[in-house]
Amino acid sequence: MAAALPCVPVPALATPGGPKPLTSADLPRLTAELARVTAQAESLSADLDRAAAQDGGLRVAYARLDDARYAAQVALDTSARNAYMAQDQGFSAWQYQMASGSAEVLARRAASAGMHVDQSLVDAVTAQTKAVNRLQQQADAYRAKLMVKARQVMAAEEAARDLYLQAKAIADAEHAAAVQAALDAQRAVLDGVSTTVALALTPAQTERAKRALADEEPVIALLEKTGSGIPAGYVSTGQTVSGTASWYGPGFVGHPTASGAPYDAERLTCANKELPLGTVIHVTANGLAVNCLVNDRGPYVGDRILDMSLAGARALGYSGLAQVTIEVLSPR
Repeated sequence: MAAALPCVPVPALATPGGPKPLTSADLPRLTAELARVTAQAESLSADLDRAAAQDGGLRVAYARLDDARYAAQVALDTSARNAYMAQDQGFSAWQYQMASGSAEVLARRAASAGMHVDQSLVDAVTAQTKAVNRLQQQADAYRAKLMVKARQVMAAEEAARDLYLQAKAIADAEHAAAVQAALDAQRAVLDGVSTTVALALTPAQTERAKRALADEEPVIALLEKTGSGIPAGYVSTGQTVSGTASWYGPGFVGHPTASGAPYDAERLTCANKELPLGTVIHVTANGLAVNCLVNDRGPYVGDRILDMSLAGARALGYSGLAQVTIEVLSPR
């Protein structure tokens, strides 16, 4: 899968002639900027959530109208079939013609065959089809506006996460516990923003999607809290595989994964073709490590073995492809 936005890891050291390395003196500036950008992302997210509610209402209205159109079409088809069968003619030939064409065309065909089809049924199908098309155009236009809002949220969120990573690297190095706790709180807000975006862009919140989200959340939260080590309650199975990994990003947010949960680029999930859904894996690359939950299928390009989320790729420090080693974990 192609990534929609670049993944830029934060360098730990400054290069000769480049910017000075960040120190604890930079923490106040970074944390203040992080708070400002996080608040901006949160505000944009709330606006997106309100817009998504209206978008959802349009989709519900469209579904109901399309059901009415389908019922009208079934009534027309049934009337035409009954009329034709009553004349004891080649029903299969007429049935083939019924498979295409507008209601008006079907009515003309019926008249030319000497049949009577209730004109009110034809009118009902025609009216319902036009109404469905009008609402579809309205929904498509609103959806386009919703995507603009979503991209604004994701841009603000990405800027905030970049600041978070810089500040956290300094806080960890300086063992600044109070700052680390404040940063963790900011991270939680950003995770909430990311979830809002994923749900806003999800075509339909099915019961399966809701169950998958509820089941996966505790595991993903544990993996994100763990960092690069083996998560508590899990052990290595000794099963490993190495190969090429890619990643998929914001362009796929809201799309249903194989587990049913909508894709969220900022959570530690991944796609693999062989491992059972729900498997936790420990992935290493570039001297870095991260844990991910397998909740999707893929990648289906060449001999790639793994598609990481944006968050996972960021943790491993790559923005295109990477050579990774997957270590399968299992609960104790």
